Amino acid sequence: MKQAYLIHGTSTRDDDWFPWLEKAAQPDFAIDRLWLPDPFNPNKDEWQQAIDEQIKPADEITLISHSLGGIAALRYVEQHSIIKANLLLVGVFDKPLPAYPQLDTFMDPQPNYQQITPKIGKATIITAKDDPIAPYQNAIEIAHKLNAKLIVQEHGGHFLSSDGYTEFPLALKELRRISSSH
Repeated sequence: MKQAYLIHGTSTRDDDWFPWLEKAAQPDFAIDRLWLPDPFNPNKDEWQQAIDEQIKPADEITLISHSLGGIAALRYVEQHSIIKANLLLVGVFDKPLPAYPQLDTFMDPQPNYQQITPKIGKATIITAKDDPIAPYQNAIEIAHKLNAKLIVQEHGGHFLSSDGYTEFPLALKELRRISSSH
């Protein structure tokens, strides 16, 4: 059984498609849905500390993230000596969002892609053109920086349960792809 870690955004580990993915990925994967402090008023340093306490750095680690969890996943890879990190980043962004100024401090400093990209094994970024929270163009830029597979959907919003995402078969498919050894 392969281990994977899910880093949520400004929601909780029990929201959206996260519990479904944990069940659907069994028995191939044990997905550890992280607990992050004060997710609706996130503090960058507290989140990174919580992530460091819950994820032991390992080669060929698999990280799944949603929304704000994406920049936290990128920083985790940046700060640890890891070979072949596999990333599945959904609704990812790394720039301030005008509608959410309270997250501005979370974006600073920008992830150092020159340190991150050499550590990536396989990566997939999933975004939607109608995402009302994180502009899909930002996800495209991140995909190019990481040399990641990019999936841009016409519809999907921010991939929340309110967008219809209580299940997410595409995420499961891409999790299997990034974690395969071929």
